This record gives sequence, structure tokens and C-alpha cells, in this order.
Amino acid sequence: MGRIFKDCHFMKIAYLINHKGETGLNNVVLDLATLFSSHGHDCTVFYLKDEEKPLNFPCKTIKIDEEHPLVFKDYDIVHTHGIHPNLYVLSHKPWGKSKTKFVATLHCYVFQDFMDLFGKVKGFLYSFLFLLSVVRHDLLITLSLDAQRYYKQFLPWQKSTYAYNTRTLDEFADLTPEEKRELADFKNNGILIGMNGVLIRRKGIDVMLKALKLLPKEYKVMFIGGDSDSISKWKKEVNADIQDRVYFAGSHPKAYRYLPYYDIYVLPSRSEGFPLAMVEAAAKGCKIVCSALPQLKEIFTEGEVAWCKIGDAESLAVAIIKARSLDGSKAKNTFEKNLSPESCYKRHLDIYDSLH
Repeated sequence: MGRIFKDCHFMKIAYLINHKGETGLNNVVLDLATLFSSHGHDCTVFYLKDEEKPLNFPCKTIKIDEEHPLVFKDYDIVHTHGIHPNLYVLSHKPWGKSKTKFVATLHCYVFQDFMDLFGKVKGFLYSFLFLLSVVRHDLLITLSLDAQRYYKQFLPWQKSTYAYNTRTLDEFADLTPEEKRELADFKNNGILIGMNGVLIRRKGIDVMLKALKLLPKEYKVMFIGGDSDSISKWKKEVNADIQDRVYFAGSHPKAYRYLPYYDIYVLPSRSEGFPLAMVEAAAKGCKIVCSALPQLKEIFTEGEVAWCKIGDAESLAVAIIKARSLDGSKAKNTFEKNLSPESCYKRHLDIYDSLH
């Protein structure tokens, strides 16, 4: 095992995920592995199943199987992300005292998000399973102080803390010539609103489409993300009067490459853990409109972003027009102060150190 000294903070860290595909959760792990590896820690990402298009992690990655188990005692920290990795620790963690410390990040507001994703009955049952999955961990990390208060209702308060997400972006990544032509052809001389992420109701896709009807005709919206099935579903929700102002571009790697080309970035979500897409937009100095979610209001203030009421299309339309006068550098300054990679690294380092 690694040794932890206050001067060098050297640790052996195992990050455990379900698979290596590109998801918001896995991008959080990618950022953590990148940050801790770059600071000299020995990181390994373990995963439970294969994925066709894996993320490229900056450290060793090992699939867990009979020949390659996760030997807990070889690591100072085992940090799990997601219900299946949590359950792996629940069922495999040895009983008795252990020098290895087990940490789980809780990426969502479990009951509201699971019930939205799986339906009321399955979502309710899966939520209880999720809460059960972390009862043997030493510490739980939520993504905001608001989320920490939320989980206080269900889990031991003394076992929790919080740490905001960051993003480690490739500053030289840009759109391809074909992607630039595609965007320019759609935007033409309009005002381009951008949304990046999965195409699910919780993200407020329907709210954005309703708001677009209330905005002047020069406003257009471009969605980056989603597969053919989800795109087909949402296209059916687009009325003829706005169909020329809506473009579903599908999934693209490193969607943050589109951010400099948007006039306004919009996040009208009904619920979020701590949205990476908005963190990316702040890092790029975008003019941002977002739902007035309590975890976001911990970080950003009016004037740095334009707030809209959750699920309210009229409020969203008003905020989008208001956002035209925003100074995107203010949101960027907040990112650099509270959400930067270095602040995220220091926060997690303090959390890991507190366990030893």
C-alpha cells in the first residue's frame, strides 16, 4: 500500500465503475484519475463489464473477474461510483478492521431521479437498493451541500461530506470542418442556443421546445447528445412552426467543443446531481441560463448566470433573452475559483487524508 504523508500525500487509489463508456459519472472518474495521477498518486480504474466505446483513462484499467479480482488490501482508498460498484464493496468488503478506506460518491438525488428514470415502483425499490449498497462504506461524498442535506434523511450524517465536480478539458479540441459547416448551416444568421447531454425529460427538453415558441424567430436551439431512438421520440414533439429552428445533431465526442459556438448555453433541467455540461460551459466562459436548482445556487449568483423557474417555459424564454446581456467571464471566474481541477483535487485529497 502507499503511504500518506502530509508533505507528499502519496496514495494508491482504486476507482471502481460499472463500465468504461462515456457517461457523466465516468467523466467524473476520468477527471479524478487524471488529477490524482498527474499529482503522482498510483491510480487504477477497475470496471465490471466491457463497453464498445471506452473512455481513455490516464492510468491502469483492469476488468474485474476471477483472474483479476480487486484486492482491497493493496490500496489505501477504494472509491466507488454507481450502484453496481457499491454493491461489489457491500458483498466483498472483509469484516473487521481494515487499513483500506472505502468511499462512495453519490451522483444523484436518488428517489426523485430513480423514479423519473425507472417509474414509481421500480424507482422506489431501486432507491432502497442504492441506499443499502453504501451502508458498509467509510465515507459518502455528495456533489453539493444541498445533496448532503438530502441524504441526511436516509443515511448516517456523520459518514458524509461533499465535493463539487470539475472538468479537465482539452483546450485545443475544436470542431471538425464538417461539424463547423453543419453548425453554420443550421445557425445561419440566427441566435444559437445550445444544449449538451442525454435526451431525457429530466433535462427539460420539453421545456426548451415550449420556450422556443415564445422567443423571436431568430432564436434556434441545437441539441448535442442522444441516440437515434431518443432523437426520434423528441422530433415527434417538435411542432411544424418551430421545426426549422430545432436541430438534433446526435452524439459527438467531447461535446464541450461546441460551447464556443453557442450564443447562449441552456440547462433547463428539473433535477441534476451536479451537471458537468454546465461546469464545462462556465469553464468556457459561456452565457448561461439554468434552472434555479439549489445545488447550482450554492455556486453561481444572479448576474453570473440567468436563472429560470424549474419546468416553466415562459420563465425560461425570459431568462434566455436576459442572458444576451450577460458577461460570460463572470461564470468563468466562478469556475476558476470554486470548480477548477486544482480545487477539486485539493478537496478530494483532504477527504482521502481525513480517513487515515
